[in-house]
Amino acid sequence: MKILRDDAWVGALTEVAEKGRRLHKEVCLHTHFNHPDEVTGITEDASAALFERGIAVRNQAVLLRNVNDDAGSLIELGRRLGALNIHPYYVYLADLVKGTEDLRTTIGKGIAVEKAVRGSTAGFNTPTFVVDTPGGGGKRDVHSFEYYDPKFGVAIYTAPSVRKGKLFISVDPLRDLEPAVQQIWRDAADRTELLSNIIQKVGHTN
Repeated sequence: MKILRDDAWVGALTEVAEKGRRLHKEVCLHTHFNHPDEVTGITEDASAALFERGIAVRNQAVLLRNVNDDAGSLIELGRRLGALNIHPYYVYLADLVKGTEDLRTTIGKGIAVEKAVRGSTAGFNTPTFVVDTPGGGGKRDVHSFEYYDPKFGVAIYTAPSVRKGKLFISVDPLRDLEPAVQQIWRDAADRTELLSNIIQKVGHTN
């Protein structure tokens, strides 16, 4: 709505984008659509206005439990955005943020949805599913892990070009694990032993 109503703001954005082109630097506006129902007539008019000005637009979504964690929703989202010249850029697996655990999905779910989405539209309009690894490893392709055990809900990633030699641990929601495994995670000593064994195993495979 701001794009359609605030001419001065859009004018300033256009000037920045045009200056970027003169300097051979790409300027992009990033949007945050998670579900195809969020793409409305307002979206269509605003994206058209930006496209006419030559402003690139990318979308970053988050995979949310019982919101868009099915292939149909994300396929439709990608197609609707692509039709409006909005590039589906990333789909993040939700971060470990306090108060949002009910919205998180497993690594396995992310992999399954990514496989179903890929091939449904042009490659350049297919988002990359990523895990923003805790501890500073940056964004890693969801299926680029060194190790993943869906039973214990642990994935290990590396980021050689960011922090060579360091392992980054991502964990699935506790709710999605078997009761006996949940108990292991709740016990500090058992949890430490589990992670130590997994890290040692990863070390032997690298």
